Amino acid sequence: MTSGDIKKMVSNDKQWYQKIWTLDIQEMAWVEQTKSQVDFLWNVLELTGKERILDLACGFGRHSLELASRGCKVVGVDITPAYIEEANKQAKEKGLDAEFVCADLRELRYNGEFDVVLNLADGAIGYLENDQENLKIFDAISLALKPGGKHVMDVCNGGYAARHFPSRTWLFGKNALSLADFEWDAQYSLMFYGGLEFKYGEVFTRPEEIYSNPTRLYNLRELSEIFQQRGMQLQKAFGNFDHTVLATDDIFQIQVLSQKN
Repeated sequence: MTSGDIKKMVSNDKQWYQKIWTLDIQEMAWVEQTKSQVDFLWNVLELTGKERILDLACGFGRHSLELASRGCKVVGVDITPAYIEEANKQAKEKGLDAEFVCADLRELRYNGEFDVVLNLADGAIGYLENDQENLKIFDAISLALKPGGKHVMDVCNGGYAARHFPSRTWLFGKNALSLADFEWDAQYSLMFYGGLEFKYGEVFTRPEEIYSNPTRLYNLRELSEIFQQRGMQLQKAFGNFDHTVLATDDIFQIQVLSQKN
């Protein structure tokens, strides 16, 4: 941290993932990318609109609702009650075939019911208390899929973090400017991410602190091994929601396509 920089505060709360989310997230600049991200999914998953899809850590349902608008039958699951309430409200208002359930992903018992499972915008991958708990999400993914079913996860790349962190980036959206600040703990493969949002047209004072939460990141080799242990095969990995770009350790946000045996 340079002299005069924002003070960085690291959360010691192991269950931070249950407490920080609000509907203010709807104003984030990256929410504007939802349609193009679903376009990417439609392409790489070769969707027809007849699939049954499970969206894990679905947030307020932005991807689920877009998929349902294209004909898919979608179940979204998230731990944040306000998100589930909002998603169900939007589904009802729009007359979409989408159901949203408030639950901890580790408690799910879907068994061979879905053609596709998604973990997007991290999808809670790496958020939990330790490695053992984090692997339970991968168990839920594999269990929920039909044989031959496909999974896409959109996550931060551990290979990139090891090579490029610490770093700080800005995203200019239509309604706000977003700051993302990243640190890296190589011993435990933990990313510490802190974000700030600056809405256009509003006067703001200089922030004094930025709060960071830990996320366990995985590189592609680790992900391949994790899926193999659960009867799945990693098929391809892309970068930046572009099917023409293959993932490398110089691309931060990757989309990993896997299939159940």
